[in-house]
Amino acid sequence: MKKYNYQRLINFLNNQTDVNVRITYAQMEELLERELPKSAYKFQAYFANDKTHHIPRIWLELGYKKIELVLGEYLVLKKLKK
Repeated sequence: MKKYNYQRLINFLNNQTDVNVRITYAQMEELLERELPKSAYKFQAYFANDKTHHIPRIWLELGYKKIELVLGEYLVLKKLKK
C-alpha cells in the first residue's frame, strides 16, 4: 500500500503568504500523491482541528486552524498569529 507524501503538504503550507488558504480535495490528493479515504468525504471529524489524524496534525503544528469545510469539496485553513 502506497503511503501519503506528507512533505509536499508541508512544503505547500510553508510557502503560503495569505492568512487563509483554500485547498480542494483534488489539490489535497495531488499533494499527498494518493486518494483520501472515503471517511474524509463522509465525516467532518477526519479534518477536525485535533491531532488524532495525521493531516490535521501537520497544519496544527505549522500554525494553521481549519475554519471551513465543505465535505468532498474543499477546506479553508487560517494561519494563526504566533
